[in-house]
Amino acid sequence: MTRVRTAAVGCVLTLALGSPLAAQRRVASLDAQQGRTENPYTSAEDVAAGQTAFRSRCASCHGFDGMGNRGPDLTRDVFRHGSSDRALFLNILNGIAGTGMPSVRLSDKEMWQIVAYVRSLRRQGGPVDGDPVAGRQVYDRAACVRCHWIDGEGGRLGPDLTSVGWRRSARHLRASILDPDDDIDADYRQVTVRPRGGGATRGILLNEDAFSIQLLDSLERLRSFPKTDLDGIERGTASLMPSFEGRINAADVTNLVAYLASLKGE
Repeated sequence: MTRVRTAAVGCVLTLALGSPLAAQRRVASLDAQQGRTENPYTSAEDVAAGQTAFRSRCASCHGFDGMGNRGPDLTRDVFRHGSSDRALFLNILNGIAGTGMPSVRLSDKEMWQIVAYVRSLRRQGGPVDGDPVAGRQVYDRAACVRCHWIDGEGGRLGPDLTSVGWRRSARHLRASILDPDDDIDADYRQVTVRPRGGGATRGILLNEDAFSIQLLDSLERLRSFPKTDLDGIERGTASLMPSFEGRINAADVTNLVAYLASLKGE
């Protein structure tokens, strides 16, 4: 009887809390549950602690100084997914779906301290240099539209740039223009497949399993190959995007960065 009663209690708790993971998530942050909107940790000591946590956990994407890398520039004080203290807190706690921002599970105090440090960065970063209108002309002359998509127009071999101004910092955009091989988006890595008795086909890897591989070739055709029909698969380390180092002048690079940084989508 005792075992039956214990099992019944366990079932009730499971139904009440859901899975152990769901329960853990619900109690992960009391401040999030209680709807706290104001940061209670804003002293100089809190900002210093937040800086330490930021540099160990956030700098690889947002830069050691917060001015961005693969992640957005945090010195602008205006962010796509919310600019309030609570929004920043929840973005740290939960991550941001569809982006490279993961959930960072820390104590409430540690997360608020990171928010305090991010707030201390405001206005340290000035406006992006360059002329976006002239940058659009550079974009057109360089035929970037053949590979990149903006507002429903363009190619699919490179990343969609419609809202790249939110997702990437000006620093990262410049580096991608001048040295695209240094940091290749995982969704746009190229592969070369070599069918038996045929020529090689190169393209962007779309999907792969134990039996087949699918890619988008240079003409944007979907190609699928059974692995049993292949002599080999080569995974490239170079970007399909060419470097513009030396191909356009410094002013054009600056203007192109300004144009890309201005793209915020809807």
